[in-house]
Amino acid sequence: MRLRPALLPALALLAGCAGPQGELTSLAEQRLALAPDIAWYKHSRNVPVYDPQRETTMLQTVMAAGQQQGLNPDTVRRFFANEMEASRRIQWAWIEAWRKNRAAPPAQPARDLGAYVRPQIDDINQRQIRAMTRGAQPLTIAQLSEIGARFLPKN
Repeated sequence: MRLRPALLPALALLAGCAGPQGELTSLAEQRLALAPDIAWYKHSRNVPVYDPQRETTMLQTVMAAGQQQGLNPDTVRRFFANEMEASRRIQWAWIEAWRKNRAAPPAQPARDLGAYVRPQIDDINQRQIRAMTRGAQPLTIAQLSEIGARFLPKN
């Protein structure tokens, strides 16, 4: 049986792989799991999903952190840009589902991005950089989208 390359990181994680690649995959899953909370906050406050200024600032931060750890800044930028794109796709899907009444909105108020979500993202980002310095290969947009698919609304 031949497996698609995009499934390998997920299978390594399921098999209990504790190496850098499995860690990076697990951290990407944790990061993308936050996307519905982010979507609810943005939807509740009518904030656009895409904030190019915020994303540019974040990319500059992770590129500098990666470079300090000996990583190629462009490699770091590509990975995190892909991860943000996968997160935006999840957010857009949830917002569309709420607007079209295909998904019930959460019962609880939206969690504050600055106080609750962004500190988690910052921690995950630092841990992802460490995993890459230990040899993890950055995940592609296809791999991240596959991981993110489990966080999309169910139709």
